[in-house]
Amino acid sequence: MDLWLDLLNSDWHDYRGSGRREDRVQVPEWLHRYTTRWKQSLTGVSESSIRTELKDLRILLRGIVDRLASGRRVPRRLWDRLNDVLAAAPISRRLVRSPGGFALDLVPVQRGIAGMVAEIAASFCRTLAESEPDRIKVCDNPDCLWVFYDQSKNRSRRWCESATGCGLLMKVRRFRGRRKRASARRHGS
Repeated sequence: MDLWLDLLNSDWHDYRGSGRREDRVQVPEWLHRYTTRWKQSLTGVSESSIRTELKDLRILLRGIVDRLASGRRVPRRLWDRLNDVLAAAPISRRLVRSPGGFALDLVPVQRGIAGMVAEIAASFCRTLAESEPDRIKVCDNPDCLWVFYDQSKNRSRRWCESATGCGLLMKVRRFRGRRKRASARRHGS
């Protein structure tokens, strides 16, 4: 999964409707797994600082995604904030020899939190630039609100997991609702 999707979906909601919610950025095991790739550059940085930066970025990206998914205009201030995050950790380019010839490698100039946050933001920007932003969606299950990238052929996917999770749950809820209404009509309610 993309870095940005993992971050956005770290604000977990119980899709079954219990009302349970978990901010996985606060869970040490989740945070450790998520930040492992930046382990060396985060040495000496407090977990509190890392959590704060990740939450700030999650709020920014979620604001953009919610607007994109609903077809609303994204305010310029959000795009400007995203560009500020990217600018806080510039990159340099390096030519490297690969088995097939050469490759252009992007190397962060600045490491630490700024580099980590910029890389996560860049993964979102790559999705916007290289994919189709209108395929970024928010699950239609109001108890879930998971963000996903719709890879269906006709772009009609409405739930984060159609076959086993929210899609199935929502179909069952609709079915039970129809049965309940039909029963009420039959019994004169």
